[in-house]
Parts: sequence; structure tokens; C-alpha cells
Amino acid sequence: MDFNSAMREVLKQTKYDKLTGRAFDWKAWLKERALELLKKILEKINIDFGSLFQPGSSGWVSSWINVLRVLGVILAVFIAVRLALYIVKRLRRRNKPGGIFEGIDKDNATAGGLLYTASQLAAGGYQRDAVRYCLAAILLALDRKKLYRLNYTKTNGQILRELRGKAPFAAPAFAAAVDVFNAVWFGHRGISQEQFVMYWRESSALVAEVESYK
Repeated sequence: MDFNSAMREVLKQTKYDKLTGRAFDWKAWLKERALELLKKILEKINIDFGSLFQPGSSGWVSSWINVLRVLGVILAVFIAVRLALYIVKRLRRRNKPGGIFEGIDKDNATAGGLLYTASQLAAGGYQRDAVRYCLAAILLALDRKKLYRLNYTKTNGQILRELRGKAPFAAPAFAAAVDVFNAVWFGHRGISQEQFVMYWRESSALVAEVESYK
């Protein structure tokens, strides 16, 4: 094997992104480690399968106890893997760019300013971005009134559930705004100028209601 072939083999086996240029597959890595751990544990637990179905035999009780231990170990490993994958998913979301606020200076922006920008974008034919600015205006208004704290790790569904408990008056209109946003932004569905004008008015009404909340 020549030098280049040897280096390709080394890079193929390495786990480091900077060397391979490949994304690190956390799911595969966690599953491999979990299976390795499970295999080592199971190797240390002896089960006499012959006595499992022979009640009264000398090894019957201990064999079933070992079976329960195995099931417990499998359950614990499964829970640990799911928890680890959940944590990795949340960290990836947190490290993503601003999401709906991508390119928006949320610290200096106002809900009214975002709504105005939305109308300008729609007038220029950028309805998809305009819809995003409308929802951003709503979220910013909710944040300023402390009815919801801006958090990029939360989904719109999680935000809606929070509003139903903390600010139920805003939940129905917010749910409607999210439905349109999901269809246009994620579903890439078209929205006419007339439909956007209605969406913009409903968003503006919700922002006004939130800002007048005491």
C-alpha cells in the first residue's frame, strides 16, 4: 500500500471532522457505543436457558432474575441513548443561526418596524420573506411583553402550548399565524397579494393586542 492509499484509509477510520471533512454522525456513534456496552454487560450475565421453563429446578429463580437484569439493562441503555440524542438535537438547534430572526437585529428592531418591512417585502414580490417578518414581529411583541422569551431551541408548537397557559388570549391568533407561516415558509406554498394583506392585518392586530396587554 502506497502512502496516499494509507492516508486515505487512516482518514476513513478517523472520527474527526476537521481531518475528514465529513459530518460527525452522532446517532451512529451513540448506537455503536450503546451496543458495545450492552454486549459487555450481557457477557457478564449468565442465563441458563435450559432452566427457564423448569420451575422448581435449582437454577430457575436465578435464571429469571438474570433475565430481568438483562431487560433492565436494555431499558436503561435505550433511555440513555434517547436522552443523549435529545441533548445533541437541542444543542444543534441552539447553535443554529437565528432561524426566523435570521438577518434581523432583534435587539434594536420593533414589532412595528418588522411589520413595515414585511409590507415592503410583499410589495416587492417577496411574500415568503414577508410572512417570516410578520411572525417575527409577533414573537418580538410577545417577548417584549414577557409573555414569551425568545428562544431558538423552541418550536412554534412549544411556543403555542406556552401561550395557551400564560396568555390564552393570544393563542388562537398565534396558531393561525403559525399555520400560514408553516405552509408558506416550510411548505413553499404560494400566497397571493390579497391573502398576504389579510395575513398582515391579522398579524398587526395580534401585535397591537399583545402590546396593549397589561
